[in-house]
Amino acid sequence: MNVHRICFVALLLSFTVPAAYGRDWFVRPDGGTRYSANVPDGQCDGKADAPYPGHGANQHCAFNDFRYMWDDGTNGSTDKGSNWGWVIAGGDTVVIRGCHPSSHQKNPSEPHCRIGWDDNSGNSTGNPWCWYAPGNYGSNFGCYNPPIPPGTAAQPTRLLGGCAYGTYRCHPVSSYPYTNGNLTQLFGGFGTQIVLNLSSTHDVDVDGLEITEHNGQCTQYGSPAYPKGCTSSIPKADDFSNNGIRTDEKTAQVKLQDVYVHGFTANGLYGPIGGPITMTRVFVGFNGFAGWNFNDPSNTPDAPGSSITASYVTMEGNGCTEQFPVPNVQFPALACYDDNSNGFGDAWSGQDTALASFTCDHCANLYNTKDGFIGPHAQIHSLKITNSESIGNMGQQWKWGAAPGSTVVFENNLTIGDCGRMSEAMPGAAPGFNRHLSDYCRAAGDIFSFYTAPDSKVLFANNTMTGDSATMFDLSCHPARACASASMTFRNNIVLGYVSPRGTGGRPPGLFYFSDPSVKVDSDHDLFFDLRSRPCSALGGAGLICDSPAFVNQPVRLTSESDFDHFDFHPQNRSPAVGHGQSVSGITLDFFGAPRPNPPSIGAVEPHR
Repeated sequence: MNVHRICFVALLLSFTVPAAYGRDWFVRPDGGTRYSANVPDGQCDGKADAPYPGHGANQHCAFNDFRYMWDDGTNGSTDKGSNWGWVIAGGDTVVIRGCHPSSHQKNPSEPHCRIGWDDNSGNSTGNPWCWYAPGNYGSNFGCYNPPIPPGTAAQPTRLLGGCAYGTYRCHPVSSYPYTNGNLTQLFGGFGTQIVLNLSSTHDVDVDGLEITEHNGQCTQYGSPAYPKGCTSSIPKADDFSNNGIRTDEKTAQVKLQDVYVHGFTANGLYGPIGGPITMTRVFVGFNGFAGWNFNDPSNTPDAPGSSITASYVTMEGNGCTEQFPVPNVQFPALACYDDNSNGFGDAWSGQDTALASFTCDHCANLYNTKDGFIGPHAQIHSLKITNSESIGNMGQQWKWGAAPGSTVVFENNLTIGDCGRMSEAMPGAAPGFNRHLSDYCRAAGDIFSFYTAPDSKVLFANNTMTGDSATMFDLSCHPARACASASMTFRNNIVLGYVSPRGTGGRPPGLFYFSDPSVKVDSDHDLFFDLRSRPCSALGGAGLICDSPAFVNQPVRLTSESDFDHFDFHPQNRSPAVGHGQSVSGITLDFFGAPRPNPPSIGAVEPHR
């Protein structure tokens, strides 16, 4: 979109391939049907990266449908359950190059791979999937893959798009629109709850996949529903899917790389986790309820030792129903909803989540209809956020909680607290996309809202923050009045306030609101400007500056929330921030990758050289 967006620096990719994997399996549009004991006339064994030769059964060739990996499509003609279960073993690799729809499939989209039923007629010869699957899998809403056979740390099970197999050539997804895509697409429909089920498994790599639905016709969350509410009732089920990826408290040692999850009526990712999760170059956007909703209906907690390591992960437009077909626009929201209109809109939604660690490097939280990261106050023992940005979310741009003895490191990040941005037209968005939004700047309009804990340590260093919200930092303690032993250090930060053009009181933001009096802040070498308080005299730290940061083309005042869209975070050479910072261990580059001199500039960005 044309609004402010940071383009991440391209990565030089290197991959370490383990010495050996298990068997390779293949799915491709020119493959054949699956051979099995139940289907003796099945065409292919799925064990070769080759097309069906056109004659014979049980040929050494690829399957033509990803669902054949766990369902042979015998539509109930054999004993109950005999056709259900993965053909692969733990440690095997499945290469998905694409699929070929059967002649019975409704709304086909070759070479994309449909997950769920082929139509909304119920189980039949023309709709054979999940006929005798156990549990919920036999219904249309439960017609998704059973738990994936787990691998090991040395030999994980791998689900690969064609671009990720052999010579790696997947195109990363960092922003919308994703117009240069070569990821293999899996799409859910006719009421299936999940497209890719990662629950009850571990040591699984997912690489080079686009996970979506082809909907644009109904809404599951939000009222009034636009264009209409979704139904999963047979035979009138709409062609939609609720969730992209499902996790649970047993999901561990899972890696997602070059994965694009978008367009679901509910969540991009859904469920708690049971161990380490790694996300590299992942985009999760335009899902009707949330980006990643960790809270399942049973309020299942994450397992001890759960962690997330995220790099180059973007969460955008969650809380919005995505258009389909997706036109070539920059913000493809059909309709957006917030918690005033029976929607939601968190990007990362922790709920009652407690994580051992969360590392986010080059993450982006953009224009979600509730909180950017991580609502509500998810308790994290070790949190590190670097080289990341949060902009235009309707709630808090940053939010988290802390455990006793925890550490928080927040370095080299950019933040724009324009929580009313989506009240205005967005470049590339459909007219009226925001007609059901009203809860702008929810929860008092804080840009940051987090609590610390006894014996915890918080470091904010070399960040740049601007906005027109009511308060920059809402600081608290849990348990109450117990943070005398906690430390909170602010160093080399720029905080620039603006009066909101939305008529919210005519005052610039406050800097710190101490919800708990036991929280104390030590500040040095920070630059504060246009804030209600008088921080230079009130804080009294070394090297504090209360003058304009003199950014390039810095707006004097706001006439519209869109004035933030092209905000240039580079200070001019004459800026008082240039060369007046203090070196911080580990920060050798600025947000854009430019070298930091000694002494560095205050803020996340050095001036143009």
